[in-house]
Amino acid sequence: MAKLVISTFIGNGKMRLYLDDKVILTDSDAATVELEEEKEYVVHWFVNGDADTSYSITISSPKEAEFQLTRRIGKGGKDCGGIRF
Repeated sequence: MAKLVISTFIGNGKMRLYLDDKVILTDSDAATVELEEEKEYVVHWFVNGDADTSYSITISSPKEAEFQLTRRIGKGGKDCGGIRF
Protein backbone atom coordinates (compact mmCIF):
# COMPACT_ATOMS: atom_id res chain seq x y z
CA MET A 1 0.00 0.00 0.00
CA ALA A 2 1.29 3.48 -0.89
CA LYS A 3 1.47 6.30 1.63
CA LEU A 4 0.65 9.95 1.14
CA VAL A 5 3.20 12.04 3.06
CA ILE A 6 2.16 15.67 3.26
CA SER A 7 2.93 18.79 5.29
CA THR A 8 1.48 22.29 5.41
CA PHE A 9 2.37 25.69 6.82
CA ILE A 10 0.36 28.90 7.05
CA GLY A 11 1.58 32.15 8.60
CA ASN A 12 -1.42 34.16 9.83
CA GLY A 13 -4.57 32.37 8.74
CA LYS A 14 -6.45 29.10 8.53
CA MET A 15 -6.04 26.18 6.13
CA ARG A 16 -8.09 23.06 5.46
CA LEU A 17 -6.53 20.36 3.27
CA TYR A 18 -8.63 17.48 1.96
CA LEU A 19 -7.96 14.07 0.44
CA ASP A 20 -11.03 13.58 -1.74
CA ASP A 21 -13.84 14.66 0.65
CA LYS A 22 -12.04 14.06 3.97
CA VAL A 23 -10.13 16.73 5.91
CA ILE A 24 -6.64 15.36 6.56
CA LEU A 25 -4.80 18.51 7.74
CA THR A 26 -5.67 21.83 9.32
CA ASP A 27 -3.41 24.87 9.53
CA SER A 28 0.32 24.03 9.95
CA ASP A 29 0.68 20.27 10.34
CA ALA A 30 1.97 17.02 8.81
CA ALA A 31 0.32 13.68 8.08
CA THR A 32 0.86 10.25 6.56
CA VAL A 33 -2.19 8.56 5.02
CA GLU A 34 -2.49 5.03 3.61
CA LEU A 35 -3.62 4.97 -0.04
CA GLU A 36 -5.20 2.16 -2.03
CA GLU A 37 -3.20 1.03 -5.06
CA GLU A 38 -4.48 1.84 -8.57
CA LYS A 39 -6.96 4.45 -7.30
CA GLU A 40 -7.16 8.10 -8.34
CA TYR A 41 -7.16 10.77 -5.62
CA VAL A 42 -7.71 14.52 -5.38
CA VAL A 43 -5.90 16.70 -2.83
CA HIS A 44 -7.48 20.13 -2.52
CA TRP A 45 -7.26 23.02 -0.09
CA PHE A 46 -8.90 26.22 1.06
CA VAL A 47 -7.08 28.97 2.95
CA ASN A 48 -8.21 32.25 4.43
CA GLY A 49 -6.25 34.86 6.31
CA ASP A 50 -4.70 38.27 6.12
CA ALA A 51 -3.71 39.51 2.68
CA ASP A 52 -0.08 38.75 1.82
CA THR A 53 0.12 35.87 4.36
CA SER A 54 2.21 33.04 2.95
CA TYR A 55 1.31 29.35 3.01
CA SER A 56 2.96 26.21 1.71
CA ILE A 57 2.04 22.62 0.90
CA THR A 58 4.54 19.82 0.33
CA ILE A 59 3.71 16.29 -0.82
CA SER A 60 6.81 14.10 -0.73
CA SER A 61 5.21 10.71 -1.40
CA PRO A 62 4.01 8.85 -3.42
CA LYS A 63 6.21 9.74 -6.39
CA GLU A 64 3.28 10.40 -8.76
CA ALA A 65 1.88 12.98 -6.31
CA GLU A 66 5.09 14.87 -5.47
CA PHE A 67 4.20 18.53 -5.20
CA GLN A 68 5.57 21.75 -3.72
CA LEU A 69 3.64 25.02 -3.46
CA THR A 70 4.40 28.30 -1.72
CA ARG A 71 1.97 31.18 -2.26
CA ARG A 72 0.69 34.35 -0.69
CA ILE A 73 -2.98 35.02 0.02
CA GLY A 74 -4.34 37.80 -2.19
CA LYS A 75 -6.25 40.97 -1.27
CA GLY A 76 -9.51 39.03 -0.93
CA GLY A 77 -8.10 37.04 2.00
CA LYS A 78 -8.86 33.64 0.42
CA ASP A 79 -7.20 31.09 -1.85
CA CYS A 80 -7.82 27.53 -2.97
CA GLY A 81 -6.41 24.90 -5.29
CA GLY A 82 -5.97 21.21 -5.89
CA ILE A 83 -4.14 18.41 -7.67
CA ARG A 84 -5.18 15.00 -8.94
CA PHE A 85 -2.99 11.91 -9.00
